[in-house]
Amino acid sequence: MKIKTTARTQLLSFIAIVMLLVILIPFNCEAQVATININSVNTNVMNNTPLLFGITFDSRTSMMGNSTSGLIGYYDTSGVIIPQVDAIFNNFPISTLRYPGNGIAVGFNWKKSIGPVNSRLNQNLLGTLGSPQPVKFGFDEFMSMTAAKGVPPSEIQIMVPIYDSTATGLTLTQSKAVVPYVIDHNADWVEYCNAPNDSSNPGGGIDWASVRAANGHPTPYGIKIWNIGNEPWSGFEYGPSYDNCNSYLASVTPIINAMLAIDSTIKITMPTTGNPTYSLGWSYALLNSSLVASGKIYALSQHYFPTENNSAQSVYSVNNSLNTLITVSATKGVKVFVGDYAHYIVSPNPTIAQQDSAMQWLGANLEADFLLMLSQKSTIERANFWVYGNAIATWHPIRKNSPGNYTLMPAAEIYKLLYPAFLNNSVQVTTTSPPASDGINYSVRSNAFISNDKNYLNIVAVNRDKNNTVPLQVSGVSAYTINNTRILSATSNTSETINETSATTDISGNFIMPPMSILILEYVNPTVGINQINLKNTTIQIYPNPTDNVLKFMETLENVEVYNSYGQLVISKIKLTDSISVGHLTAGTYFIKTNKGVVKFVIID
Repeated sequence: MKIKTTARTQLLSFIAIVMLLVILIPFNCEAQVATININSVNTNVMNNTPLLFGITFDSRTSMMGNSTSGLIGYYDTSGVIIPQVDAIFNNFPISTLRYPGNGIAVGFNWKKSIGPVNSRLNQNLLGTLGSPQPVKFGFDEFMSMTAAKGVPPSEIQIMVPIYDSTATGLTLTQSKAVVPYVIDHNADWVEYCNAPNDSSNPGGGIDWASVRAANGHPTPYGIKIWNIGNEPWSGFEYGPSYDNCNSYLASVTPIINAMLAIDSTIKITMPTTGNPTYSLGWSYALLNSSLVASGKIYALSQHYFPTENNSAQSVYSVNNSLNTLITVSATKGVKVFVGDYAHYIVSPNPTIAQQDSAMQWLGANLEADFLLMLSQKSTIERANFWVYGNAIATWHPIRKNSPGNYTLMPAAEIYKLLYPAFLNNSVQVTTTSPPASDGINYSVRSNAFISNDKNYLNIVAVNRDKNNTVPLQVSGVSAYTINNTRILSATSNTSETINETSATTDISGNFIMPPMSILILEYVNPTVGINQINLKNTTIQIYPNPTDNVLKFMETLENVEVYNSYGQLVISKIKLTDSISVGHLTAGTYFIKTNKGVVKFVIID
């Protein structure tokens, strides 16, 4: 009996423990929340956060590929945008652009891309993808495009060639990127862009300002940012070591000096890689160079291609790497750019499915994580997503399916959705997150953004966990009223459609974030309303109204902006357009402000 009583006691104890676990486990799961607290809306962390929404644009966009690829870009062989591309690219948010993209790696020559379109010389920029042909969408056309999209020349980043056609001992990759007289070539480019048309001719020889004026652009462009090369640190060019960098510096210093001699106000940026504290590495050599010591280098520009499948290449790892680069660069008075970034793609010879994956919801979710990470750093000035202008590129935000059939990929669509949510400045916040199921120490990243007038406050968060739902607890917003809540998600990581729904809360008032989702919370100062928009008489005619996708105008309008019913700018200024895509906005009442007044329209589900 005693034995039976002991066994019974043990059994009852075991049952009690199990029941306790049943009670406690759900409680512990609910307790695994992420948090964001707005410490101060008066303390900015990053100013001008829209500069994180830059793009790289390919100079070969109007070229014809072989019979398989056809037109490779967004513009046809006459330099005119393809209508099907225009429908999804015309209102694309762009704050800064890097040009000429990968064209610089295959010998793009700006001098052959200007002047009368029908007299331009051939350039062999496609290799096995297509024959030599003229660049009909050239440098001036590019500048006209950026002006139409409201991007000032001061935000254009020009990548210049660094290899001379007479040089010997070049690698195969370097030899593809050569141009004649590379020092003069780049000094002339600065003169063409920035010199006044007053016969001053600062470089001597050809008066490039006069040439620019003859090409229809008498006023200087005023381009300030010039990047010296693309990825010269790669093993196919100089290599990533300290000595390799010094060889690069010896080669490009005369180029930089010649460019500064034309315009001393330009900002020189240098491509970099590696840990700047590693004394045998490229970044260390750059930051300790005479060019930096003499104040000739404005910023370092580094590329990142993170993935969630490798902790060493995760956004978490990039964050740590950037922190080191920022810290060391700041001691030298040098800023940091993210020259290019995108979701990593397996190489070499990735399959079509692998290429698509970086641009599908998987890539879009990582992109949001990456942008939020950057927005928490005060000394990151700008970033560019790869690559626009080339629809058949490995990274293809707009994919070419067949002639006349193009798809806006989620990695591009997310730009349209996040751009209006990243208001003028990010503010000081404190955040926490439970670890993710893949072992990375966070599942949710979040940040808060404020308008310059402090009337609008947005919180953006991403749940990068593929398995777990995570609630987000928000505090520090008592001075604001919530105006709109959105959850962006997809049915799978390979989905090419972004679903948008209203966010829900749990019993504690925390916002529920499903696996692989993005949360956008929009707050407004209660005293702000639609009356802040100047509703004056207008003759603007729009159709269809209501709409669920594209709104068309009966005439071409200038300086088009879209505001929601709280007076918040949701689509930034487009210089010139006859239609605008609004399908990414939530249902409700909106206002279009143009050079001819303001008109109301409604978006329906």
